[in-house]
Amino acid sequence: MNMELSILERDEILSHFPAEVSSKIVDYANDVALKDSRYLFIRRSGSGQQYGYCTHCRKQSKTDDLKHNGFSICPACSLYCQVKSHGRGRKYLRDDAYFVWYEKSISNPKSITARGIHVKRDYSESYHDVETKFRVTALYLFEPGQSRMIENYYWNETYWKKRSSIISESNTSFQNYRCFCSHASIKEAVKGTPFQYSTWEEYTTSYPVNDMLKFFDLAAKYPCIEYLTKLGMDRLVWDKLLGRKTFNAINWRGKTINKVLKLSKQELKEIRKYGHSVTPYSLFLLQQSKKDGSNFSITEALELSRLIDDYYSEHLKKVNKLTSMRKIFNYIKKQYYSKDAGKHYRVEYQVLTTWGDYIADCLKLGQDLKDDSILFPTNLYDAHQKTIEKVKVQEDKSLNELIAKRVKSLNKYCFNKDGFYIRPAASSIELLKEGKHLKHCVGTYAEKYAKGKTDLFLVRKLSDPETPFYTIEISNRRIVQARGLKNCLPTEDVQSFIDTFEAEKLNKISPRKTLLVERREVAV
Repeated sequence: MNMELSILERDEILSHFPAEVSSKIVDYANDVALKDSRYLFIRRSGSGQQYGYCTHCRKQSKTDDLKHNGFSICPACSLYCQVKSHGRGRKYLRDDAYFVWYEKSISNPKSITARGIHVKRDYSESYHDVETKFRVTALYLFEPGQSRMIENYYWNETYWKKRSSIISESNTSFQNYRCFCSHASIKEAVKGTPFQYSTWEEYTTSYPVNDMLKFFDLAAKYPCIEYLTKLGMDRLVWDKLLGRKTFNAINWRGKTINKVLKLSKQELKEIRKYGHSVTPYSLFLLQQSKKDGSNFSITEALELSRLIDDYYSEHLKKVNKLTSMRKIFNYIKKQYYSKDAGKHYRVEYQVLTTWGDYIADCLKLGQDLKDDSILFPTNLYDAHQKTIEKVKVQEDKSLNELIAKRVKSLNKYCFNKDGFYIRPAASSIELLKEGKHLKHCVGTYAEKYAKGKTDLFLVRKLSDPETPFYTIEISNRRIVQARGLKNCLPTEDVQSFIDTFEAEKLNKISPRKTLLVERREVAV
C-alpha cells in the first residue's frame, strides 16, 4: 500500500543514498542485466563486402556472410552478439531489465541500502551510439530495528511514495522483465555493519531472482535470524521468509534463544540435536503439550508433526479443546495401527479428519463428549458411519415423512418372480446405503423421490434380501434406468425379471391411475 511521504521524511531517506549511478552499477547493467542486448547490425557495401556494427564496442568490422537473427562473435571486441540486418524494421527493438543493487548508507554506518533499477535501451531509431537509460524505481533502507521503502514509477525523481511494507518489485511490477540482483554488491554493502553477521549467504535461493529484500527486512527487525541459522534451525527462518504459517510458535523479537523458541534451557539443549528437523509446527505442538500437561518430549512433538501435517492444525486445535495432546497422540496411533485400519486410512492425518467429522456429528446429535466412551470410540470409523446415518436421519426427517407416504402408495407395485423381487425404496438412508454399496449416485435422488418427481425401486435376491443388488428409476410408467454395481447394466436373468415386472405391473395399470397422478396426489 502506498502512503503519503512528508518532504522531511523523504529527504531523510534520500540522505542515505548517493545521488548518482556509480560506474560499478553501469558495468553491472552492461555486463549482466543487459548482457543479451548486444547486436551486430550487418550491411553490405557497394563492392558486396559485408560489415557489422557492434552496439557494445561501437566499432565496425568486416564480417563473413552472417544471417539476420543468427549469432556471432564480434571481430573487434570478441563478445557474443545477436545478428540483425540493417535493412529490417526495428520499430519494436527495445531491451529492458531490472536489478537490485546494494550499497552502504552514506549517512549511517550501521545501515545498508538497496536500489531497484530499471534499465532500458531503444534501438527503434538509430542503432549507433544507443545509450543505456537508468531509472531508480525503488529505494530500500535497512537499519537495525526497522526497514523502509519508497518507490517512484515516474521519471520525475522527486515524486516518491512510501510503502507500508517491503515488497520485491522483481515479483510484482517487474515480474515480466528479466530481473537480477548483485550478490557481490551485498557482500560489499554489509561489511562493517551489523548485517555482516546476518547469515544472508544461506538464503540466496529464497526467491527466483534472489533479490534478498525480504531477508534483510526480517534481519533488520529480528536479529534472532542470525543465531537460529547458526544453530541449524534455518527451517524456521525459511518458513518466515516464504510467508508460511509459523503458528505463533516463535517470539521473533526475543532477546535470547530461549525466549525466541519459548523453551527452557533443558528443552533447548535437547532440541538443538534435531536442528533442521525442527519446524514451527513441531514447536507449536511442543508448546501446546506443555500448556495442557501432556509435556511431550521433543521426539514426540516431531513424531506428531509428521503424523499430522500442519495443513490440518485447525482440526487438531478443535480436538485439543476436548482432550489433551497426549491422549490425541495416543488415540491417533492406536486407530491408525489397529486391525483393518488400512481399509479406511491411507495416511495418519485421515484419522484426525475422521475424528473431527465424528465430533461434529456428535455435537449435532447432542451427545456428551465429556464421556470418554463417546469421545474415544473403540472403532472410530464404525462409530463415524453410525453418526453419519443418525445425522442424515435427523436432517432428512421431513424428506422421510414424505417418502413414507409415497411408499404406502407404491407398495402395490411390489413384485417377485424367479428368485428376485422388487419394492419401493423405504427412506433416504436406504438410498444412501444403496448408492454407497453399489457405487452409483442414487443417494442424491432422495429429494426428487420424496417430492414425487421420480420413482425409485430396489431389486433384491429373495435369498439375500438385505444386500443391494440393482436400482431402478421409473417415470410415467416407463423404466428410465436400471443400474447395478458401478452403474453396470442388468444381466440377462435380471433383465428378464425387470421386463416381466414392467409388463405385469406397469403396463396393466389403467391410464387414469398412472404413477404420475399418484405422485401428484401425494405431493398435494
